[in-house]
Amino acid sequence: MLAWLSDRTTPLSHIVQAFNQTSLPGSATRAADCPFLVIDLEMTGLNAKQDHIVSLGWLPIRQHEVILNEARHYLVQAPVSVGQSATFHGLHDKDFDQAHDLTEVLTELLQHYAGYIFVAHHCQLDCRFLTVASQRIFGKAAKFSFIDTLNIELYRMQKQGIVMKKDALRLHQCLQRHKLPQSNQHHALADAYSCALLLLSQLKHSHADITLADLQLQSR
Repeated sequence: MLAWLSDRTTPLSHIVQAFNQTSLPGSATRAADCPFLVIDLEMTGLNAKQDHIVSLGWLPIRQHEVILNEARHYLVQAPVSVGQSATFHGLHDKDFDQAHDLTEVLTELLQHYAGYIFVAHHCQLDCRFLTVASQRIFGKAAKFSFIDTLNIELYRMQKQGIVMKKDALRLHQCLQRHKLPQSNQHHALADAYSCALLLLSQLKHSHADITLADLQLQSR
């Protein structure tokens, strides 16, 4: 990993600068024409300034199609033990012998998916960790544009007058409601894939010309 870093001739901050300067789809763009990147993170805790990313999974959606050959899943080296967080994500210290450096993983993410709208289920946490990590590693925070399948689902249910039960907006329950296959939860790539299926189902149940602005409004 250190050799990979020493071979770079471009300052790391330029990676974020290029990402931030890449144009995003306009708000009037049809969702069908938007490039999305669905992402999920597993962390050692919920505090982005103190805790650490231990795995990332992502896969893009283009033209309403999940691009499986671009799916990625990385375990990430953390400076501390995963500790009690292993009870949530199922990863233990022994699993990280061949883990990747977060600089390498984020560089791939930022260089390959500039101009994409990012997607996550309950995206605030993922966005916060990615923003803090990019600031720490590159000296400049990446500006991510996210839509949130949890909030879209909340919007749908409220519009239909559905009374929500406890935990009705968890990914597992959303998948059940949409009659989508269940996966091994708290595996970053499996959850990203489930989130991608959920977004496609949400779009299918919306009007054909739903725009990015519509999704952003529903994601608030």
